[in-house]
Amino acid sequence: MHVEPCCQALLNHFLPKLDPKRSGICIDVGVGTFAFYCEKFARLGFQTWVVEPLPVRQLRSRCQQHQISLIEACLSDRDGRQPLYMGKFAGQANSNFSSLSADWFGSSSTTKIVETLSLPSLFARIQSKELTCLKMDVEGWESTIIAQLSDLPRSLLPKVIMFEYGGGSNRQTGNRGWSSKYIQGTMQCLDVLKSCGYGTSILVDMVSRSQERVFHLQKDRLTPDSIFYENAVYGNIISFLDFEESLDEISEICRPYYNNTFIFWIETKVQAIFQL
Repeated sequence: MHVEPCCQALLNHFLPKLDPKRSGICIDVGVGTFAFYCEKFARLGFQTWVVEPLPVRQLRSRCQQHQISLIEACLSDRDGRQPLYMGKFAGQANSNFSSLSADWFGSSSTTKIVETLSLPSLFARIQSKELTCLKMDVEGWESTIIAQLSDLPRSLLPKVIMFEYGGGSNRQTGNRGWSSKYIQGTMQCLDVLKSCGYGTSILVDMVSRSQERVFHLQKDRLTPDSIFYENAVYGNIISFLDFEESLDEISEICRPYYNNTFIFWIETKVQAIFQL
């Protein structure tokens, strides 16, 4: 599936339902250089904050244009300063893979000291009594952040949380974002969300000829095999607090982002070439 456009479409549909009066804040943590969820939030009419240690010019421009508040920092489990391991992928510097984890597959040996905020400190800084959405793309640091939700009062829990998993290879390899450490981290995220009362969850994966998967944190027995495709690549999980939606409606939103037909055609052509 086309992951980011699909997830943006899902949030674009659900956020106004979750918070029709726009009384809560949306937070985009780890914006990167291309998928500007923060802009989508602001266009929907939500007060929006960004937490990004390496804001690019395009992000700064969008923040100014849409009155988005920018905090140049990393979300972590401590307040202060930490080394950010600068991103590198396919032999080239790429800030989208920068991480606070030294052993993240996209981390290089080059570091930059950045400001870090714990989740409670972030919420205190934005001074919000209600959070509508927390979106995170933090390159292997998801479980460190989500673990802190357990210490927050229920009134401060975001109505919807989205976080990334996997990356760097596919699940069958057991490498990079699919190493046991990071799979366990994803499952720990789901355990914490379950304990906090989150329920309906939507998984969107990049793997070809795939569709969204919907599961319920309170009702389903969750294992990596029941959640992820066998050859999963990377994706996002969106989890809702006190909100239910029909499978048909979710499928209708996701369907335009299935890449089944096109990818199947490309793969068939490639296989035919190598068989000549």
